[in-house]
Amino acid sequence: MEFTIIEWNINHRLGHSKSNMPMWVADIISKEEADIVILTECSCRVENWSTVKKTAFSRDKYTIFESKNDQGGNNDVVIAVNKKKLNVLYTKSYFSCDHSTPDHLEVKCKCKETGKEFVVVGMRIHALCITDKEKEAEFQLILDGVTDEESVIIGGDFNNNRRVYNASNHWHMTKIDEIINGEFVRKTPERSSIYKDVDTNDNFCFAEDHFLIKGINVDNFTLYPYDRSFAEKNTEIYKWSNDFQKYMGKDENRGNIYNSVPAPYPDHAIIKAKFEL
Repeated sequence: MEFTIIEWNINHRLGHSKSNMPMWVADIISKEEADIVILTECSCRVENWSTVKKTAFSRDKYTIFESKNDQGGNNDVVIAVNKKKLNVLYTKSYFSCDHSTPDHLEVKCKCKETGKEFVVVGMRIHALCITDKEKEAEFQLILDGVTDEESVIIGGDFNNNRRVYNASNHWHMTKIDEIINGEFVRKTPERSSIYKDVDTNDNFCFAEDHFLIKGINVDNFTLYPYDRSFAEKNTEIYKWSNDFQKYMGKDENRGNIYNSVPAPYPDHAIIKAKFEL
């Protein structure tokens, strides 16, 4: 049976901006008609968040789950699944109150047609006031939790360094591959998911959103390019078209960028795939 899955960091940043989320975000999610939707960096502090969810996920199609990390001062994760195709056996969430635990939500599903069971994990490794070793530990916690599961798909924001940066003591894509050690296959689209929309080989290319798959045939897994097309929805917010910031050009400037997309407007590309089970 074929499924479509998307993951999107929607940039709530704990809702500190006290701004409403644009309703076109809900329209985009709804029009994707994905069977599994993972949304990261969500916050109930965004005043119209409940309305956005109701518009994005029709109750006759989706069963919707949300973590409660906001109680610990961190962002939440939403996972919605197509209840016409999937039964949900259980959900699990790590309570994220420090840097020992990532933003996390896990849903175990059973395909109604085939009886095949698999686990969907939505996650976001923390980005601020955290060491690279703590990021590794957050990631390892997720992997340890699904060791005994036969089929798993993990989607999320890994907050890793840019593609070409692979110093052994830093958190980057090569380090992710070292940790999964062949147990999972990393599926990362070409180009960049955040900041400037650059070519895959550009020195400033940040690919932070990935799928990891286990027990899913890679020949039956179709990955789509990073999707930034939503930037056309508001040219005042997305001043630089498909770029999500004014290009500074140096990593050390990242914490000092004021010309960037404000919350709660998404500042990550959508990642999408089709797979069979």
